Amino acid sequence: MSRAFKETTIPITLWLLFFSMLQAVASTPPSDIQRQADSLRAILNTKQGEERTQVLRSIFKLYYANSQVEPAYAVLDEIIELEQQLKHPENEASARWNKIALLNNNGRFDSLYVEAGRQMEWYKKQQMWDRYYQAWQRKCSASHDLGLMQTALREAKAMQEDAFKKNNNIGRAMAYKQMGIIYFDIHELTQATDAFERSVALLIEEHDSTGMISGVYEGLCQALDKRGLYDEELAVANSWAEHMRSLISLHNITNVSPTLVTSYMAHAAAYIGQKKYAEARSAIKIAESYQAKGNSVLSLYYLFEMYARLAMAEGRTADAISYSDSALSLNLTVDDKIYELRAAAFTKAGRYDEAAEQYRMLYNRKDTLYTHVLQSQMDEQRAMLQLDEMERKQRETRILSSYIIGGSIIAILVAFLLYRRYQNRKLKRLNEELQNANNKAEESSRMKSEFIKNISHEIRTPLNVLNGFTQIMMSPGIEMDQTTKNNIRERIRENTDRMTELVNKMLELSDANSQAVIEQHDQVSPSATAAQAAINAHMDSYKNLKFNLKVDHEANQLHMVTNQKQVTRVLTLLLDNAVKFTAKGDITIHVSYDPKAQVLQYAVEDTGIGVPASEAEHIFEEFVQLDEYVDGTGIGLTVARNIARRLSGDLYLDTSYTGGARFVFSLPVGQ
Repeated sequence: MSRAFKETTIPITLWLLFFSMLQAVASTPPSDIQRQADSLRAILNTKQGEERTQVLRSIFKLYYANSQVEPAYAVLDEIIELEQQLKHPENEASARWNKIALLNNNGRFDSLYVEAGRQMEWYKKQQMWDRYYQAWQRKCSASHDLGLMQTALREAKAMQEDAFKKNNNIGRAMAYKQMGIIYFDIHELTQATDAFERSVALLIEEHDSTGMISGVYEGLCQALDKRGLYDEELAVANSWAEHMRSLISLHNITNVSPTLVTSYMAHAAAYIGQKKYAEARSAIKIAESYQAKGNSVLSLYYLFEMYARLAMAEGRTADAISYSDSALSLNLTVDDKIYELRAAAFTKAGRYDEAAEQYRMLYNRKDTLYTHVLQSQMDEQRAMLQLDEMERKQRETRILSSYIIGGSIIAILVAFLLYRRYQNRKLKRLNEELQNANNKAEESSRMKSEFIKNISHEIRTPLNVLNGFTQIMMSPGIEMDQTTKNNIRERIRENTDRMTELVNKMLELSDANSQAVIEQHDQVSPSATAAQAAINAHMDSYKNLKFNLKVDHEANQLHMVTNQKQVTRVLTLLLDNAVKFTAKGDITIHVSYDPKAQVLQYAVEDTGIGVPASEAEHIFEEFVQLDEYVDGTGIGLTVARNIARRLSGDLYLDTSYTGGARFVFSLPVGQ
């Protein structure tokens, strides 16, 4: 076998695991499961006391392993009744917890919400507080999974307050865990990270020996991965794996293979983010060995998904597609990551029709989920209303829905119009430069995908924040101090401004091809205009940046006739661009005047990552983003140059400047 063939072939051990898993599932039809259960029932009739509970547990494991939810649930009722007769409260508590786990692991969230509440009462009577708070957290989680965000938030707050009164760290840890889940879901990743870290610290303080901490570690790793904090993610994954190994060693726990698989998947994700692909492959191999011990279909799915992610990172698109095919063949609905990987792989491979189909599927899935969540939230809100407040609350709900729907319609229309305009420009370029058709098609597809993704992110993120905080402030019984209220109001204002700025940019871009000269009747001071742009760009709010304004003597004495609003707008866009690509350092506006040429120049300089000279003109084209990991839509420089030229001036990148990036905005004086 050639070396090249080896590098593009799925590991034989993983294929063996895959086919053995399918064979195991296919070899246990329902009739065989029932025959095995009947045989155990025959043995059950000959047993008494604890031996009888052992047989019942074997029947439960048989049903559970084959996803027979109703029979497994009924057997747990028998076990609970027998443990009550034997007066074994600890064993009964475990059986009651298995009812919660059974419903949770099989996605029966409606039933889980009711069952978790019922078992909470039993644990409370027995004063088994750790189990009590675990059940409470599952109740919160069921509300969250059903889309009832207000209920989940209210439950988490009540759990935190109750645990604080009882001075119970397990309860506080479970409350923080649930808050982390909710924050992660609405893309508040910093808050999610903080909540998960608090939960981990409390569980470590309590010397958790039950494995509760594992789910919190998983959430923390996912939040860090989303934020691109790969070093921190790797450190957490190491702590996670070490904790699970200590449980195995100290307590002889043997059923943690799926957890260790997930832990080493976090290792692999961090290594991929660090571009340490050999280490990532080793981590996946370790996970693969644990998956073979546990024989979990879900773990196998995650293995295929991570192999696909590694293949994409290494540029092996054919392997990435093959791995994603294998994951989808397991018929599990986990998340959208596998579809996103497939879409990216098809695009990279030049299979644009298949890539478009994947993006269409992703859009439909997300739209269906968003509609379901919105409907669930409105149903929940209606159920919570008091009769005498019904009309007022319905009016508030309609207003909120109108904002959300209106914002979504605007986003869709803008994206559609820009997409059509962009397609026309692409076709024109293809007709003019037929010899470069393949390269331009690939670039166009990438830009389209990035633009749609950025537009969705830029609009949905503030919408999610506005929706989440609005729900919190409208929730009955929620009490907040003034500082918290002010903080929430400030967040709402920030995200409203963010959406307004995006819409303004879109409106400006819609006029980008206009050649009309902008009216110029304002008496303008160049230095005052630059100072106002700094205020508009909030330059004084960046702790890691130092802003400088340098005005030459000739420019300081000058007053010119132009359009002050549009000049300020150009400078504000240039400052925003400089901030985006300068993590730490200086940003300077240098204002100068050339009396011989009668030209005023604003030079906006930064000490950031700079722009390659070869991209000096490319960056002014619509939707161009040289760094895909930086937020934005790729239209700011396009709009800025358009305004500059309509003012009879110009805007260009000074390629002679090597300390970062320098954009020069020139205006004729006296026109």
